[in-house]
Amino acid sequence: MAVRRYNPAYTPPITLVLVGSIVAVTLGDIFTQGYFERLFYARGIDVQYGQYWRMATAAWVHADLIHVAFNLYGIYVLGIIFERLHGWRPLVVVYLVSLLGGTSLAQALMDPNIRLLGASASAYGLFGAVLGYYFAKTGNLRELWAIPIARTLIIWLGVGIWISLQPGVSLLGHVGGFVPGVILGVFFEHRYTRDLDIYHWISVSVVGIAIIAAGLFSCFPVTRSSWYCVRAIKAYETDDLSRGDDLIQEAKGKNRASSGGSLLYQHMLLWRKGRDLSLQEFDHQALRLPLTHPNGIEASYVPPHEPFWFLPWVIDPESLESGDGEP
Repeated sequence: MAVRRYNPAYTPPITLVLVGSIVAVTLGDIFTQGYFERLFYARGIDVQYGQYWRMATAAWVHADLIHVAFNLYGIYVLGIIFERLHGWRPLVVVYLVSLLGGTSLAQALMDPNIRLLGASASAYGLFGAVLGYYFAKTGNLRELWAIPIARTLIIWLGVGIWISLQPGVSLLGHVGGFVPGVILGVFFEHRYTRDLDIYHWISVSVVGIAIIAAGLFSCFPVTRSSWYCVRAIKAYETDDLSRGDDLIQEAKGKNRASSGGSLLYQHMLLWRKGRDLSLQEFDHQALRLPLTHPNGIEASYVPPHEPFWFLPWVIDPESLESGDGEP
């Protein structure tokens, strides 16, 4: 290893880089009035449209200063501990795997119109990795509880679970970060002591496969109507109305249980019917209104926080699915 085992005089550089990058983006977001937040946060509809970078960049933007302060504190404290134990490479692995685990699990299961932002998944991943280290050293929960710092972490884990259950907080994102963190924490400690066995490799492999599967489904959710609606947007953007109409028909028979998926489907029906009435008003800009744009979308008739209800009510919404829902 590049450094001695837990050298308290060693200042971990990568932890400071990660903290510094989040601070830099936060300051940039403040001075640009939310540009980076709009560019980076993850929302199912935008990811499905092809903005796949959001699966990773969501960890660099936050809802408010309290949100970013809590995450930075956790990443700083836990990152220093883990980087001093195992060096910067395992730290980067835990940070990124937990980030993608949290984002992928949340995006795969939550409403595609809900924004996901914050480095909580990575913070919980480091939390789990440090707990995993102590568990690997002790081998059971009783001895783990006997260690003061491990006991403190377990108590804070209880607080974290309570926070995760509050409205507006992503429990799925936290779980998706914490579980890979624990498994990787155990793995890297056994690797350090040179006693890895087949079960450690299997557990890490299962986590990796699960994250990849959840990530792929988040980007290509073929069982959900939102996926077909987003593909219809792309077809309509190229004026391929026939292809777009076919995709809307496919969307009708797919899962629309989520509010966002249902709203997007209704948006597409409204736009398609309106397209035949007013080419000038029902243009490509109106079509793309549910999508996120870094600079926002300027349209005087659009409420800024309700992208789906952009159209004047010239069409009776109850008649949208008349005639078997054909657009």
